[in-house]
Amino acid sequence: MNELVRSRAIGAASASASHRAASEMVLSTMALSETKRMARAHSAAVHSLSIDNIEHRYMLSTGADISIQLYDLNNFEQTATCSRQVVPTSQIAASAASTHTRLISGIVWYPVDNGMFTTSSFDHTVRVWDAESMTEACQFDLESRVFSHSMSYTGAHALIAAADESAYIRLCDLRTGSSAQSLLAHHSGCLAVAWSPEQPYTLASGGIDGTLRLWDIRRADSQLRSFGHSSDSETSPSDSSNSAIGGSVSSVLFTGDGSRVISMRSSGKVSVWSIASPDSPLVECQLSVSKHSNALSGSTQMALTTATTRRISDYEMLFCPSGGNNIAAIDIANGKQVASLDSHFAPVLCAAWRPEHLELYSSGADGNVLIWCPPVAEELSEEQRQIRQDTWSDSD
Repeated sequence: MNELVRSRAIGAASASASHRAASEMVLSTMALSETKRMARAHSAAVHSLSIDNIEHRYMLSTGADISIQLYDLNNFEQTATCSRQVVPTSQIAASAASTHTRLISGIVWYPVDNGMFTTSSFDHTVRVWDAESMTEACQFDLESRVFSHSMSYTGAHALIAAADESAYIRLCDLRTGSSAQSLLAHHSGCLAVAWSPEQPYTLASGGIDGTLRLWDIRRADSQLRSFGHSSDSETSPSDSSNSAIGGSVSSVLFTGDGSRVISMRSSGKVSVWSIASPDSPLVECQLSVSKHSNALSGSTQMALTTATTRRISDYEMLFCPSGGNNIAAIDIANGKQVASLDSHFAPVLCAAWRPEHLELYSSGADGNVLIWCPPVAEELSEEQRQIRQDTWSDSD
């Protein structure tokens, strides 16, 4: 850090280069929080986390135990070890009459209103919930297992894009309460979908067939392109000869400016694609995935630091499940893995970034929700420092 300051002082590094280097230095030191932790609220694997887009204060979690937990991340309870513990403020229990009947695969806040959120499930439904009363408002029956879903952050429409095991992407309209449109997308089923943050009618999807596709839902021929294929060798969604040689696409994410799409395959390959030049990826990173691991065979959830926050700008780091008990931190500008976050006891399945707080939340098959942050973002009290010192001394 001293060298960085010195280079900036003598003009050897530009302001943007200095800021980028400082951002990378801070984010690459992410570690398990010592001052704040999440109370254990799930009895089985957690498959999805969602932090609200308005206040970045409320988080939802759900998974295999079919319960839904709601947390106020600013509301703590003091523990015997002096850490602040976040406990659920409300929940939908697995025994509730209106809850899903099988694994809940995804949960998403309504982007423009904290009063509502949506879930998708292996019970073939996508459901809409009132966040205040924690009761169901409506549901869509898609007649096949739903692996994930997405809502547009632009607020231009109220469509839920659902990825399920059929060959179609289903578009469910909150305004009418019915399925508005179906896109023939992936012949073997669709695992992941994501709306563009800039173009409200542009959608990306990843399939079990290994293809990554881009859509404009307003067009009669909705597919814009298939990534990794030249314009004269475009593949058809109905072409069953498409094969997932590199693995199925288990997660899809747009960058903050909407100019790039990030995909992750079940093989552990992470690729960053340009919307303007989709023939080949801009950068790639191959994660080390055990051949015996199937953690990435289903839908997984990556997290990307927000490029326009006050404290971190012009730098985007990707946090993604690696197929094991850790999270890989990747600089998407060059594809370099800069860190590995290890503390889970079973494969990690999901991650969520809390903008403007420098906090990452993760969970997975162990059912624990963990909080990660740079050490510089935490201030330990004298009592907390003494407890940490005593803990280290006891381990000697």
